[in-house]
Amino acid sequence: FHREPLCISSSMLHCSGRLYRQTTVTQSGAVSSALGGSVTISCKTSRNIYSNELSWYQQKDGGVPKLLIYYTSTRASGISDRFTGRGSYSDFSLTISGVQAEDAAVYYCQSVVSLWCTFGGGTRLDVGSDVRPTLTVLPPSSEELQQGKATLMCLANKGFPSDWSLSWKVDGSSSSSWEESRSPGVLEKDGLYSWSSTLRLPADQWRKVVSVSCEATQGSQTPFSETLRRDQCSQS
Repeated sequence: FHREPLCISSSMLHCSGRLYRQTTVTQSGAVSSALGGSVTISCKTSRNIYSNELSWYQQKDGGVPKLLIYYTSTRASGISDRFTGRGSYSDFSLTISGVQAEDAAVYYCQSVVSLWCTFGGGTRLDVGSDVRPTLTVLPPSSEELQQGKATLMCLANKGFPSDWSLSWKVDGSSSSSWEESRSPGVLEKDGLYSWSSTLRLPADQWRKVVSVSCEATQGSQTPFSETLRRDQCSQS
């Protein structure tokens, strides 16, 4: 007879890497899957641990963490066999097969060593089909140019999954000479994400530019871009 670990729910407030340094837990970044697909989330501990010291939790937006797996591979009561835990020593994983819409959540790996609990940072699972966002490049305003500055914005709307990256090219070359910033993805009610990225450069440099492109990339998908020509702007 095995008792499921009791370090759940409120314990997440007490068990953190900031308090207990014995074991550090590192998880993979955000992952995505189409409906019916399979996805694996990795978890690494800073030192070898026993199999009975590793658990997995699922937390949906606004919900309480739910125990999925304990003792590395033992499913908690009522958990579907679509969830499989594996691993040993310091490398562990959670595989979700036949992914369903309800599986969209943040998954936490937890190490319990000598009663000290340490959670990983969490891995968000997005569920849906790949969707290319719509790109729009906005030019700097005439008011800003009069102040000697030029800020361009790239809007990426309604894309999936959440890890699309945006980058800039000025006259076909990398914009590394100028300041770039990007907003985190915002999840819309329809399950798609929207992002924005800005490019800042001096107004006198902008007046020498022929074109600026915003490029979107994600995984193995073909990159695509939207280009703005300066001579198309009402105020150059």
